[in-house]
Amino acid sequence: MPATGRRSRRVAVLRCIIAALVVTVLLAGLAVLVFWLVVRPKPIEYTVTGALVKHFNITAPPAAALNATFYLTLAADNPNRRVSMRYESLELYVHYGEGEEAPQLAVADVPGFHQPSRNETRLEVRAVARAAPVADRAARELEHDRSAGQVAVEVRVSARVCFEVGRVRSRHYDMRAVCSPVVIGLSPKSARSFPSVPCDVAIS
Repeated sequence: MPATGRRSRRVAVLRCIIAALVVTVLLAGLAVLVFWLVVRPKPIEYTVTGALVKHFNITAPPAAALNATFYLTLAADNPNRRVSMRYESLELYVHYGEGEEAPQLAVADVPGFHQPSRNETRLEVRAVARAAPVADRAARELEHDRSAGQVAVEVRVSARVCFEVGRVRSRHYDMRAVCSPVVIGLSPKSARSFPSVPCDVAIS
């Protein structure tokens, strides 16, 4: 076979492969679009419904550090009629203050779980701060909070989730929830009167 003919055949095969890839991508995008248009999932809601801190102790500067155990109860509400959710992973973080610069005090991993449609799942989380380093200013503020009998923190939730309708499963999404301010009393009795804190939830 002449070289020109072999080259033409390779070009034709390459064009077929590219066309097949383009069609596959378009069909996948169309499937996702149809999924969302048909299902129209409602926003997921998170609320901190209970909070308690024990063994709260802050060492003085320099080299200030916090030791504490945070007991948090979160309500994860899936209001969708046909859509269930599968959590592949979920992490909870406790920060002192708000914003990106707020120091992280404690973290907890929550095992993955499946959440049925129209279901509110209660999550009981224990996050431990073991000699969590804090800046001198934050240490002084935490000591003031200890004297005042309560501490205000920001609770952040990060999860890897996918949506399911029957046997159809969506791609994985990143879900983030920010709950602030969560004011926790240092007295055990304060847990009885804890006011629920709604969270801002974003899925991308």
